Amino acid sequence: MTYGDKEIAINPHSYRVDGEIGRFNFTCHHVIHKDKCLYNTALDLFPRLQGLEFYKTIGFKEIAMIYGDTDKSYRKTTKLINRIRYQMEEGTPSRTLHECTKKEGQGVLCYIDAKKKRILASNGFSEDGECQTIKAEYTNEEPETISEEQITVAIDQCMEVTEIDRDTLKSNPVPYENPRKSTCVAIDDVNVKKQEETREIGIRKEERGKRKYVHNTIAHISQGEGGNSYVLNGHGIKNVLVLLMAFLFHNGLIGTRIQFFTDGHKTLNMMILKSFSWYKNIGIILDWYHLEKKCKEKLSMALKGRVIRNNVLEELMPLLWHGSTDGAVAYLKGIAKSSIKDTETLDKLIEYFIRNKPYIPCYAVRKKLGLCNSSAIGEKMNDLVVAERQKHNGMSWSKSGSVGLATITALKRNKESDKWFREQKLDFKLAA
Repeated sequence: MTYGDKEIAINPHSYRVDGEIGRFNFTCHHVIHKDKCLYNTALDLFPRLQGLEFYKTIGFKEIAMIYGDTDKSYRKTTKLINRIRYQMEEGTPSRTLHECTKKEGQGVLCYIDAKKKRILASNGFSEDGECQTIKAEYTNEEPETISEEQITVAIDQCMEVTEIDRDTLKSNPVPYENPRKSTCVAIDDVNVKKQEETREIGIRKEERGKRKYVHNTIAHISQGEGGNSYVLNGHGIKNVLVLLMAFLFHNGLIGTRIQFFTDGHKTLNMMILKSFSWYKNIGIILDWYHLEKKCKEKLSMALKGRVIRNNVLEELMPLLWHGSTDGAVAYLKGIAKSSIKDTETLDKLIEYFIRNKPYIPCYAVRKKLGLCNSSAIGEKMNDLVVAERQKHNGMSWSKSGSVGLATITALKRNKESDKWFREQKLDFKLAA
């Protein structure tokens, strides 16, 4: 078809679309003038595609990712959406959905990484989270706490059920932060099996060497008493801690008490303290569940029999619940040698208490005051963002595949998927 000295020609290849109504192709055209292409609808009107790529519509991404593969396998998701679209033979392959989700997740991570760099640079930090300008608001070591009257009442209530003296309860090193002036961060790693790059036929499983894992780090941030929260994810603790810094600045949370809740892992605590060495108003609390679990496991190995172990736990746990770390250490040191079968394990538990004394609060008083004692919300986010989808029998993942899918799941949890698919932007803000 010609118009004057211009010719409108049909493109040799159709434009491919993967949408909520199905997979289909349509014809595109280009305008030629004196053997030169002036305009091509496949390049200038619609998003450009590479090779045999299909353009994924917003509706397809929502159905396939948000309502699909973040909850169930790629194979089950593609089977369902292809059945609904009546395209069982020519529909979307599961491998394509896998690559699409991974690519979308990596796109979100790249956007957040660029946003993080801009936020940190505007606040005097390097890209890797190094503080280059110390400000007065960073050096305040005194958190705003609950009133002395409320603390005294809570201690009085605890005194009714324990023989631990009042001075021990009052002298616990962990402050009772004001929840309206605090930001709670529950952070932990969750690991999934790493995909082997090559499979060597004929080699038994036990001969392949140590199993490797992909490490996802999940951080759940909440602030105040209104339930506002956000989930961050990434590969590795350091990466997520730097991302957390940017998030705190972006949400105006610098100046509040940053209260971390962890499982007591030595490396994790050291990384937190190192990354936030520029900010004095932070604290770490050892999760009660993990403290209790550690005691049960170590005492089972250290003592002679279940009866002795249970008797020791009955005396030990109330001391720890009321924050008497010194009392717990003294009690373990006083256990009769005739009851011990592994002195080394018992010594390690004592060292664990001493090392974590700054992070063991008076859990009883905190409970009376309505303060958090647990990193359970972080553990739950680990399950919802990674474990429930990626830890089924026989599953193994590449680093990019695992982190990419976890990123889309976090996008869903943060209710940011609609904005991302439509605008390719994120608010990066605490949401109710």
